[in-house]
Amino acid sequence: MNRSRRLLTARSLLALAGWLTLALPSPARAQQYLPAGSAYVGSGVEGGGRDFQRARTRLKLGLELRIDEDPENGVSGAGIFDIEPRTSFGADLRYVRRIGPKFAVSAGGIGYFVPAILVGPCAGLEVRIPTFYKTYLALGPEVAVFAFGSDLPDRTVIWQALFQAGFRVDL
Repeated sequence: MNRSRRLLTARSLLALAGWLTLALPSPARAQQYLPAGSAYVGSGVEGGGRDFQRARTRLKLGLELRIDEDPENGVSGAGIFDIEPRTSFGADLRYVRRIGPKFAVSAGGIGYFVPAILVGPCAGLEVRIPTFYKTYLALGPEVAVFAFGSDLPDRTVIWQALFQAGFRVDL
């Protein structure tokens, strides 16, 4: 093969490689998760029927997941631990909607499973005050209504109104 034919073949192969690079679809990039972790302490009042009393002090450790295509909406799950006057363990799962950069509302279900079962709906409002890079002081009220469970007195619904304070970190 002479030199001009080799140059033509090399140029043709280079042009073909360039065309294939441009013509073939690039790999799709999946949406990215935007996780956040949180830790709260809260207390308030609770009642059932006509009785009111101070609610148990609660420690709540949670994880929230959002996606980059729709960062205003997310799902939050948390373990809840009542630490005094007696201990109980449970969890909550919520839909979270950010309202601007400093506020979020949430609604979902909450349940205690140890030592007895209490289950019902819950809702909350959170004010997020920036403190450090991706770290926020989080404050706000939360309401829960326990309508189902083995620990309910006859025909009584137990409710809680808590104020929570804690930290949230965008991971």
